[in-house]
Formats: sequence, C-alpha cells, structure tokens
Amino acid sequence: MGAQVAEERFDWRGPAAATRRRSLWRAMSEQIVPPKGHKVLPTGSGILLIFIGLTIGLAAYNTVNNVLFAALALLIASLILSGIVCWGNLLCARWRLETSPTFRVGEEGLASVVVENARQRFPLFCLSFSLSSASGDRGRSLYLQERLDPGESTTLTWRFKPDHRMRTTIRVDSAASSFPFGFLSKHLPGECEKEITVWPRRISYTRYRYANLPGSLQGRSSLKKGASGELIGLREYEKGDSIRSIHWKVSAKQGRLIVKESASETQSFYSMVVDPASFLWQDEESFERMCSFAASLAEDLFLDGKLEQVFVVGGPSVRIQRVGDLETFFDALAELEPTEDQAQPGDAVDANRIRFKPLDKGVVGAFINEVQIAQA
Repeated sequence: MGAQVAEERFDWRGPAAATRRRSLWRAMSEQIVPPKGHKVLPTGSGILLIFIGLTIGLAAYNTVNNVLFAALALLIASLILSGIVCWGNLLCARWRLETSPTFRVGEEGLASVVVENARQRFPLFCLSFSLSSASGDRGRSLYLQERLDPGESTTLTWRFKPDHRMRTTIRVDSAASSFPFGFLSKHLPGECEKEITVWPRRISYTRYRYANLPGSLQGRSSLKKGASGELIGLREYEKGDSIRSIHWKVSAKQGRLIVKESASETQSFYSMVVDPASFLWQDEESFERMCSFAASLAEDLFLDGKLEQVFVVGGPSVRIQRVGDLETFFDALAELEPTEDQAQPGDAVDANRIRFKPLDKGVVGAFINEVQIAQA
C-alpha cells in the first residue's frame, strides 16, 4: 500500500518507473534493436580492450595459434558480458529530479537526482547522471560512488551559483551504467526536467531620509498589519483584501462585503514602478543593477510591512499581501528585458510611488515625487 502512495506522489523515471513489468522477450529484443535514446558506448578501457582484441585476432589468424584464439574468445566474451550486466544493472533503477524552491544570482542553489533501487535481491552499482541547463551553462555529471542495496535510495546533488537572472530548464540528459568491468557503458535517456526561475542578485544600497517628505522611508511603524486589533473604522471590500479582515455581521446587514480598517492601515505604504524602457537603460550593466535594486528594496519594504503594490510597465499590477505576491514580482524581474514600450502605469500611481532612474557612472537612484530616497 505504501509503494502505491509513493508511485502517485513522485514522478519517477527510468526502467523501474513503469507500473507494469516488461516481458523478457521485449527486454531481449531491445538489445538487438535499442529504443530511441538507448545506446552502448565503449569506455576508455573498453577501446583499449577492443584494440588489443583486434591485435590478438590478427596475430591468431596469421599464426593459427589456438592459445591466441582462446585469448581472443575470452576478450570477446568479456565485452559481451560487460554489455549484458551493465544493461541489467539499470533495469531496476528509477530516479527523479528535485531542485531548490528558489534560485538567486550569486547564491548557491541545488539540483538533486534521487536514485532508488527497486530490486528485491541485488544491489545497484556504478550509475552516473548527466545534468545540463537550457541556458547553455556548463553541465555536471553526478556519480553513484557506493552500492545501493535493494529498496534503498540516495541523493546525488549538484551545487551551483547562477551568474545571471533568467528562466531556464534543468534536465537530466542521460543515465549510464558501467558496471561491472567498465569496458562498456549503457546509456538511457534521463527524461527528467524542471523549470527554474533565477531571481536578481541581492545588493546593498543607501537610503536617504527626509523628514518633510510625505511617506518617506524614515523610521518604522510600531504597529504591524493585522496584529494590533485596534479598530478605527469600516470600509467597503476591495479586491485583494484579506478574508480575515471582513466584518461578517455588518456585511450581512448591509448586503455587501465590509472590511475592518485597523490602525496599521493608516500608516504610509509604497507602490513601486519598474520601467524597462530602453531609452532609460542604455547599457546592460545599469539595467541589471536596476533589477537587483528593485528586488532588494521591494524585499526590505515587504519585511517592514510597507509595500502595497508593484507595477512593471507593460505588465500587470501586483498587489503585495503575501510572500507569494512578492515572488511573482521577482519572477517578472527575472525575465525582464529592455523594451521600447513607454506606456505609463495607471492604477499604480499614488503619492508614494517609487521610480528608478539611472544616475552617473552606472549608479541607479530610487525617487519619490522626483526626490531621491535611495541609490545603489
């Protein structure tokens, strides 16, 4: 019963991932006519053994020496046995690909291959997996260095640091077995892939404080949203309001949704506008810095409970209420490219609107009502 739950929970790949066992006849026929993606390649020692076999064979035919013929037969048998056993070593293996929930430029991320031995009697040896990314980054080969007993599983991990923001795909290109002699290597298609989004780099920046600027970044509110419980009024429900803030008794009486307005809602909140217009960002370095600056500032304002809305010119407006909303903004920044579109934001316009503009020497500034409040 537990095995069935595991089958439904995980997306396994490999010969042992199928719920129905293949017939012996089909398994043997695949050795003569391999399916697409299946192949057997000689290793370095296998190529050397083949060369030695050709040399011994040539000498055996020239000298008609039975000892040389016996040696040639032994080498050929070793090659055939190596191919059969390395194929059989893969028959009861299955694997799946797992990745870190988030990736960020300059921070270490994980891509792991979970391998399981579905055999009931024999251990699993000498497997390797080839991983790559669709972005063209250099791939990595992961090796099973210890035996895997029946029913056991292990995790092979690739640790890497992305060097640029992007949306890409990490895939397992192939799985290979070179057991037992290492003369031949049986390769199967990996059939695993996962799409990942690499967020912009977290960078340091400087904030400027202006006491006379409405809603400036100076200071913090001591009241956390939804934590004080101090009711100061009621208002009509707006799209994006939390269900917990609805006043159900008043809503029932008035026949429309009414939400409670607490003291924390009267504090200053900010909206953020990211304009990728190419006339603003004429070099790639300043554009990348702007994306990193926007992500870093949005993250800090969210943690302070002061970020209300973000807007990417040419894209939708996102109301920030939970971590998932902030991650949606980061996903948009990961794929952002300079554009000729100069459309102005509509519903993101307010008194505390933060915009980003390039300054001298690649510096990027953040402005509220043309007053600079930060730079990176």
